[in-house]
Amino acid sequence: MDVERTASIVGLVGTVLLAAAVAVPAVVVESGAGPMAAYYASGPFGIAVVGLLALIEVIVLLSGRQERTDPAMAAGLAFVLSLAMLGISATWAFTIDPTVLFSFPEQYSWISNHRWAVLAAAALTVVGTAGYARSVV
Repeated sequence: MDVERTASIVGLVGTVLLAAAVAVPAVVVESGAGPMAAYYASGPFGIAVVGLLALIEVIVLLSGRQERTDPAMAAGLAFVLSLAMLGISATWAFTIDPTVLFSFPEQYSWISNHRWAVLAAAALTVVGTAGYARSVV
């Protein structure tokens, strides 16, 4: 089994899932249905930056896999990015104001579990990029 290839695919899948998970409420929830801006800005950092970092990490992982940049540098950068995304996601998930979290209409009750999906996707990116960094270095 090619560990480098498998780990980079896990990292790529994790980052795409993370970017999608961050974007889902903005796309699915109707604009007048609740305080979406407050939801994304909750916590000390907010969560929108994680979506941006996830898209950057896709580029980093692909450039390392295709050897357009030094694979060891790409693996290290991807791992550091994934740790940052996990830290920001965890901080956001545990510091969301409950009033904001539960202020959405009943049809959007799934949003109370959304933070855990974001956190799980961020953890998947850490696992994938850690394996990729270990196999490259």
